[in-house]
Amino acid sequence: GNFQKRIYTNFSPKLNLMYKMKNERAFTLVYSEGFRAPSLSELYLLHEASYGLIMQGNPSLSPEKVRAVEVMYEHPHSDSWYWSISVFHNRYENMIDFVYNLPVLALNREGVTGTGGEFEFRWKPVDSFNITGSYAYLDMWDRNGDPLLYRSTHRGGLHFNYKIKIISVQLGAQSWSKQIYDDFLSHDYQQINGIFVFPIRELPERIIYELILSREIDTYTGLFRVSNLFDTEYELIQDFPMPGRTWKFTLTKSIIDI
Repeated sequence: GNFQKRIYTNFSPKLNLMYKMKNERAFTLVYSEGFRAPSLSELYLLHEASYGLIMQGNPSLSPEKVRAVEVMYEHPHSDSWYWSISVFHNRYENMIDFVYNLPVLALNREGVTGTGGEFEFRWKPVDSFNITGSYAYLDMWDRNGDPLLYRSTHRGGLHFNYKIKIISVQLGAQSWSKQIYDDFLSHDYQQINGIFVFPIRELPERIIYELILSREIDTYTGLFRVSNLFDTEYELIQDFPMPGRTWKFTLTKSIIDI
């Protein structure tokens, strides 16, 4: 049957070269190769996901392989100011990805290429205040021309942290650009060679804010978190709305040996 014995072997080299200037600024060049075997659920499991899709295992899946090159530059100007930037190029063979059919199947994409970059910074002008931020760009495409779903080209984050004697305040935001998806709820689909082809739709870009207040008193730490601060309506997967504004309070106590 399909539950045959499976043995995967792979050699995954990694080469890391670093050049430092003044023992601070650093250039790094990385070449690596990766390997991922399909999971048991991707191979065999038939189940209904929490958002209503029927997922069917595919015992014909092959392992996924990737070759990656990355160049990074790190510049710690001082204890209060740091930034880094990197660019990368990934080339996948047999990438394991979900294709929206009836049911949804995990299939191997013959070839996928991804190119992108990342930027991060940290700025602390005074002891009581700091800002951290990040931005990521990702351009992925299927070399056969098929659409890649649920992948934002742009993502970013910005966090402000302010601490005074009585309380610490953190205000953060996460953002991402639009994503495309197969509208599997649409009745306007085609069937080509036994495969259901659904219309391509878009999920819009979003910015989600979060507020955290915390206070330490002796061995106790209280934390009050407001997620999705402005109660923004958004979805990460079609027809599966994410939570609106949520409030959470936690109290922890540290145990000190006497």
